[in-house]
Amino acid sequence: MQRQLRWLGHVIRMPSYRLPRRLLYGTLQQGQRSAGGQKKRFSVHIKDTLKKCGIPPEQLEVLASDRNTWRTTCNQGLTIFRSNYAADAESRHAASTSSSSATCHICSRVCASDFGLRSHLRSHT
Repeated sequence: MQRQLRWLGHVIRMPSYRLPRRLLYGTLQQGQRSAGGQKKRFSVHIKDTLKKCGIPPEQLEVLASDRNTWRTTCNQGLTIFRSNYAADAESRHAASTSSSSATCHICSRVCASDFGLRSHLRSHT
């Protein structure tokens, strides 16, 4: 993620005639996306990454125009992301190891997972 943010700042600081910058801000002239579930566009991926790091997408141009400001913003954003990620991982782990959802209602046996509980319930038939 750090490399993505740094590369994004580098591309934004490029002159407008350079190909990477033209691709970053460009749109398709013709054609359309096919029906069904689509892969994320790069711009959507960038916005998601900025949100995860607490960087407002509408201030991207202003922040990335100065290299030192962008580096500081990226470091702060990555610190925020890492702390949020660790907290989310702990909550996911706590939710997956909770014994309330994987307890047999017949014999009160605690199973490690919902799959294990379903397998255990077959032994009662």
